[in-house]
Amino acid sequence: MSPAAPGGLQLVSDPWDPDRISELLSRLRPPLTSHPCCYSWPCAVPSIGPKKTLSMGSSSLRVDAVLGQGAFATVFQATDPVTSDRMVLKVQKPANPWEFYINTCLDARLPPAVRHLFGSIRSAHLFLDGSIMLGELHNYGTLLNAVNLFRAQSDRVMPPPLVLHFAVCILHTVELLHAARIVHADIKPDNFLLGERWGGVWRTTGTFRR
Repeated sequence: MSPAAPGGLQLVSDPWDPDRISELLSRLRPPLTSHPCCYSWPCAVPSIGPKKTLSMGSSSLRVDAVLGQGAFATVFQATDPVTSDRMVLKVQKPANPWEFYINTCLDARLPPAVRHLFGSIRSAHLFLDGSIMLGELHNYGTLLNAVNLFRAQSDRVMPPPLVLHFAVCILHTVELLHAARIVHADIKPDNFLLGERWGGVWRTTGTFRR
């Protein structure tokens, strides 16, 4: 911990420190695992891959494909064979319960009229060596995908009015987060998901800090 800042605030030297995050989560009352959409499993993360069927409690999901992969997570598309409902599975190693906690903060703090502007986690499954988050599937890609589409055209740039539109959307979502006392710590084009039309449903994902 660093010395107290002006105004009596205490600065944290590294708010992303895993031990610090674990300490903050341990203080929650009631605990995060008491949430009806948070499940703890006394085993390792099951083997997951395309064409495999994954048992998640009383239901099963068919893993369709890999949608993306990063340093700490792999995102799969999956389908419920009973309802044909499609979703994403975000597999993280090590486990990241903080992401689900921030999701509950978004549910509690954002006005219902704007909650749809941010990604939502249906359920969190915490294992001994990792976690799986079940979330919404978006078929229209990210802002980075849109930028790359224009880069492939003859002009190679996105039209200025569209750039301004997306800039306003980004600033609006960040303003909403700050009003809810949440900081997005990983703002970049591939963390903004596009909806059914330009300027339609606009989703924000990524790393959040309270």
